[in-house]
Amino acid sequence: MERLEYGQTGLEISRLCFGAGHLKNACASYEEGGKLLRAAFDCGITFWDTAEGYGSQPHVGAGLDGMDRSQVVIQTKTTAKDYEGARKSISRSLREMKTDYIDVLLLHGVSSPEDLQSREGAFKALLDAKREGLVRVVGCSTHLHTGPVMDAVIDHPEIQVILTTANKEGRMLEGSLVRHLEYIKRANERGKGISIMKVIAAGQIDESEIADWIRWGFELETAHAINLGISKYPQIDLDVGIARDHAKARRVSQSKAA
Repeated sequence: MERLEYGQTGLEISRLCFGAGHLKNACASYEEGGKLLRAAFDCGITFWDTAEGYGSQPHVGAGLDGMDRSQVVIQTKTTAKDYEGARKSISRSLREMKTDYIDVLLLHGVSSPEDLQSREGAFKALLDAKREGLVRVVGCSTHLHTGPVMDAVIDHPEIQVILTTANKEGRMLEGSLVRHLEYIKRANERGKGISIMKVIAAGQIDESEIADWIRWGFELETAHAINLGISKYPQIDLDVGIARDHAKARRVSQSKAA
């Protein structure tokens, strides 16, 4: 499994990220979700993504139970807009995941420069939690939007990580895919940690095309992490297989170039 630094955050992650957004609906219990996460970890997936709103933070907590916490990077998100709301969200995340710290905490679903500005209170809470050692890295996620919102989050000096939509046809993205990939490249060059999501357009493609769309994600070298929703064991096998094939092909290519 390919591992790399998440931008300039100092965090080492697996390039394949376990998107835990579907665990609440897919698993009969937190323990069942935890077992799935640990199975993924055993295959080399050391980067797990969740959010307060997904209802899957307790599954992450079950997955971490009995594990060496330092071996997993956990990314979660808050929709809070004010300081107090964000502080409560942080406390809830720590409690639900049964951990003393959050590796990466994002403002969830920032849609415009104005939306980012409206969350100044929440972002201050994230920065205070970072100073207190409760959070290691802060950032934001964006969903459908590109253009001005990407300018705003890239130019923000304290945003270290950006999670954004990207797939081979630009589905679920309001704006030009070509232009959006330029934004992703610029963010990477600024040292931001870049994760991409909706890589298979939230499953809105034919099953026969899924592997090809995932390969596209791994071929996007400006993205540090490919966030794939996982809720079944066969998905781990498929995703890990593609990730390993890509890493192997990359090593061969680098060897030939040398």
